[in-house]
Amino acid sequence: MLWILGAGILQSMMALIGQVIIVLFKNNVKKYINYLVSFSIGALLGVVFFDILPEALAEASSSFVFAYVLVGFLSFFILTRVLSWTHCHTADCHIHDTRQGMKVLLGDAIHNFIDGIIIALAFIVDFNLGLVTTAAVLVHEAPMEVSDFFILLHTGYSVSKALFYNFLIALATIAGSLAAYFSAPKVGWLMIPALGIVAGNFLYIAASDLVPGLHGGEDSKGKISSALQVILIISGILIIYFSVVILE
Repeated sequence: MLWILGAGILQSMMALIGQVIIVLFKNNVKKYINYLVSFSIGALLGVVFFDILPEALAEASSSFVFAYVLVGFLSFFILTRVLSWTHCHTADCHIHDTRQGMKVLLGDAIHNFIDGIIIALAFIVDFNLGLVTTAAVLVHEAPMEVSDFFILLHTGYSVSKALFYNFLIALATIAGSLAAYFSAPKVGWLMIPALGIVAGNFLYIAASDLVPGLHGGEDSKGKISSALQVILIISGILIIYFSVVILE
């Protein structure tokens, strides 16, 4: 329970710290955001293929697990469409008023609540899986928090209001963690399907939410920038791989 609650609090605090860093180093953050996104993609893929799926496949058949991976992927695609839930990773998102900013905050609140559930389920299944999953959630939240912050500024929010609302929304992670923890004993049979859905969620975020942000985002160095993005993706994968091996 303490580890789950601590992970939720850490994610919320990291969101606030990250936004303060954005304010202090706004130009540099915008310049290097694609590299942060690249590392996040690798970390998410590493968690899916080296930790979540092996954990689930050790307890159930591949057809059963992969069916829920597909369910997770499609569910988050549908949720994205319903909420118009986008993270463009730049300030130029074609959003023009504060109502659109509120839509982003609503989508982010649901996203953070789900992150809390993911963290709690991972800790309940296996302590090491909980640690690695928490790390992956923190990593992929970073570029999303950056993009959300710029979107809010772009839609007319002041810096102080953008900081406040983003931090408030980040607290939804704690709510999700607690909800999953207290309901887990009653729905323990859902653990393996939940892991499959979590894997589908991470795959969707990496493939649909983060990867498109890298296309067309080249700087003046062109090929060097692309090569560095690939290196960072591989680095994210390798760090998760070695983390899992060491923890086990």
